[in-house]
Formats: sequence, structure tokens, C-alpha cells
Amino acid sequence: MERTSTIYDETAAAFALGVDRQIRAGRYRRGELFIRAALSAVPRGGNILDYGCGPGRIAALLAEKGFSVRGLDPSPAMIGVASKQPLGSLPVEFQLIQQPLDLPVAFFDAVVCSSVIEYVAQPEELLQQFAAALRPSGVLIVSYANRRSLQRKLLQHRNLHLADQKHLWSWPEFRQLLGQCGFRTTEKPVFFESLFDRFSPLGFLSASPLVGNLGLIISVKGR
Repeated sequence: MERTSTIYDETAAAFALGVDRQIRAGRYRRGELFIRAALSAVPRGGNILDYGCGPGRIAALLAEKGFSVRGLDPSPAMIGVASKQPLGSLPVEFQLIQQPLDLPVAFFDAVVCSSVIEYVAQPEELLQQFAAALRPSGVLIVSYANRRSLQRKLLQHRNLHLADQKHLWSWPEFRQLLGQCGFRTTEKPVFFESLFDRFSPLGFLSASPLVGNLGLIISVKGR
């Protein structure tokens, strides 16, 4: 993720401002989906690891809902932006990812991972580390790069973030990967994020597996 971290270092402040605008306008769809998933699947007050937390907005929103959150990211600039939020006494902390990754064993009730796994050279290893860090029946809430998205095919050569992704999956492919790494799924993914998000009347189109760049899935540790 070295090159990707550099990209996010260079764009951290602007990225955070863009997310803040979406939050103020009530259009932060990504955040809404992750928060909704956490509220439906994680015990109230549970410990959540936000891996690849970026500017920390999802972590802060989770903390506002009463979860205890640890945000990790490989970008110093992103951690700096995340830590500058007016967090008050919210139960959230941010740390720079150290390699090799050293997560506590069987500690977290949930892992949140938004737009990270597609950039990782060995996604199997990362998922196995998540499984080890989760308590029995812990929850993984993860988004993955949707191979079936037609929009992605149109934009990936012009968008630095999309072009730098190492992996794309269809839903059956990603479900198989999760199973191989010790997770089980019972529901279909929710698809989101496309150019249509900018136009409120057409935002619903992002939920199509042929449009949304990302799929979000809730998985449970265990076979």
C-alpha cells in the first residue's frame, strides 16, 4: 500500500473536507451504510477496529453511537487529519499502522474496513489477521471493489485511486475469499458509490451491482 499511502498523504486535507461537506449535506452514504451495519450487528458499546480509517469520520460517527473505536491507517497525513477532529470525550483513538501488523488477539467485537482490501497485495493475510483479532462470533464489516461495476470500467484509468487498486471481485468471488479466511455470510452485499450519488434523484442507481463501485458486506467469524 506504499504508493496508495502516498496518494492519500497528498490528498488527506481535501479528502476530509469533501467528506465533511457530504456529512453536513446529509449525503455521506458510505458513512450511513457502515454505521447502519454496525448498529445492526455489533453489541452496543462494543470494541471496534476501524482498519484504514482515513480521515477518521466513520470512526468518529461510530464513537458517537457509543462504540469504543480504534482507528488505524498507514498514512501519517490521514491520521493527522483524523486526530484534529473535535472529538471531545468520545471513545476513539487514532494510530499509525506499524509493520508487521500486531493486532491484539480475540479483542475486538467488530472490524470495520472501508475501501482498503482492494489495495492490499495479500488480502487473504489481512482477512486472517482480522479473524484472529476478533472475538468468537465477532463481526467484519467490509467493502470490496466490485468487478461488475460498469462505471468502474469507464473511470479506472482516469482515477488515481481506482487505477491503484490491486484486486477486483464479483460477489461470489469475494464470498469465497471470506469463507477461506474463516468468515461466513448470510446476506447479499449492499452496493454503493457512483457518479449518480451527486444527483439526489438518481442516487438509487448506485445500489445496482452493475453501477456501484463498492459492495458492503457483514460477515461473522466462524464457519
